[in-house]
Amino acid sequence: MTTHREGFAMLPRWLAVATIVALAPQPSCGDDTGTGGSGASGGGPELYCGDGFADPDLGEECDDGNFDDTDQCLSDCTLAKCGDGIVQVGVEDCDDQNADDTDGCVAGCVAASCGDGFIRAGVEECDDGNEEDGDACTSACSAGAGCGNGVVDDGEACDDGNTSAEDDCIDCVAAVCGDGHALIGTEECDDGNTVDDDACSNGCMVNVPETFGCPGTAADVGPNADVTLGGDTSLAPPQYEGSCGGFDSPEIVYAITAQAEGTLTIDMIAINDDLDPILYVKTDCEGSSTVACSDDTFTGGYETLTIPAQAGSTYYVFADGWGGSQGEFLIGATLVTTIAGDDCPGVNVPLANFNDTYTVDGDTSLANPDRKGTGLCDSASTKEIVYKVTAPASGKLVAALAPSYDASLYIRTLCTTPSSQLVCAEEGGPGDLELANVNVTAGSTYYVFVDGWDGDAGAYSIDFTLLPP
Repeated sequence: MTTHREGFAMLPRWLAVATIVALAPQPSCGDDTGTGGSGASGGGPELYCGDGFADPDLGEECDDGNFDDTDQCLSDCTLAKCGDGIVQVGVEDCDDQNADDTDGCVAGCVAASCGDGFIRAGVEECDDGNEEDGDACTSACSAGAGCGNGVVDDGEACDDGNTSAEDDCIDCVAAVCGDGHALIGTEECDDGNTVDDDACSNGCMVNVPETFGCPGTAADVGPNADVTLGGDTSLAPPQYEGSCGGFDSPEIVYAITAQAEGTLTIDMIAINDDLDPILYVKTDCEGSSTVACSDDTFTGGYETLTIPAQAGSTYYVFADGWGGSQGEFLIGATLVTTIAGDDCPGVNVPLANFNDTYTVDGDTSLANPDRKGTGLCDSASTKEIVYKVTAPASGKLVAALAPSYDASLYIRTLCTTPSSQLVCAEEGGPGDLELANVNVTAGSTYYVFVDGWDGDAGAYSIDFTLLPP
């Protein structure tokens, strides 16, 4: 039997309260025998989490007036984010509230799978992030031959079977100070150079800067190279904030100059649980405009963001914290002269439910001409970007491409095999919509190529939607 109290619990909190007040016995006009004091009308209604109004004075980040913890606003009036332990429907595959990439839920709250680049403990022997069978790790994540198979072969100093650049074995070479990769727990930083008085000493120790704020501690990153820096925000004052937070926490600023055009990826790792990291980038150190900002994890977490970089340009990277948190961290900057999805296995598209649409913006002019389609989509020497879609259920996958150039669109079942092409869309001219759809089977993987006609390339937006059968 449903009681009245249980009935109210099914309502939004603000409506349930209003209903209870409306049904409560009310004193008649002029009745001064109640508990209302002198009879004065009193102040306005008391604000609280769940009233449907986000009140900064109460520390609320949001308030959608409901108790649903699977949407964008949790029942404690904080914004949902990866690492909060609650699976956000349509956004996250999982959320185990940890930073362990060897279990069933990896970075970004994505379900672990063979080919994600993370070795799942007790399940996979290796995982090199591709589907090739002729290298050190097969497409089934079992050991093959060569570096990365987990076996120390001739000519290798070590082989841990993973692609991590933060442990003591990198590309089958023992990690050392000066290789550009900070060994967690041993090195405070590693900038890969021999300059002793910059942000990172020759002993891979952080040189404490004279100032923690702008113009920032300078560091350079070369093409297809990376640099690792580190610090402790508890030594700094709170001066800045990004578009996603950091107002009341101290931060340290780095001025990172790209030595080539490409894609700059910045990673921030909290060393322990006293820092809830926030990471943001500006092109003007003292300016108010944030180019990119990341606050996806929790205390002791990991933040990452990627931006296009121009040769010779300086990007101001802010290592900050949430809610006054502060502590030690590592900052990694990697400059790749190609972009994510430039070649197989492609960028993962996390479709979760029927009729949900996942939208991605990109620019093929930043990629390389690695692949080409068949039929009308056979256009050699044209740059393309690849997306990887694993169907969560059987149905119809629809890819809708809105380009700024003369684009083509094709879908394969094998990323590197042109004969596995299922469909080609090359119907319009410059700026015209291209639409491709295929029937998909639950658990199977499909590769969607955003390409161009006769060398044409440029910016685009693509929507992925899974329709029911």
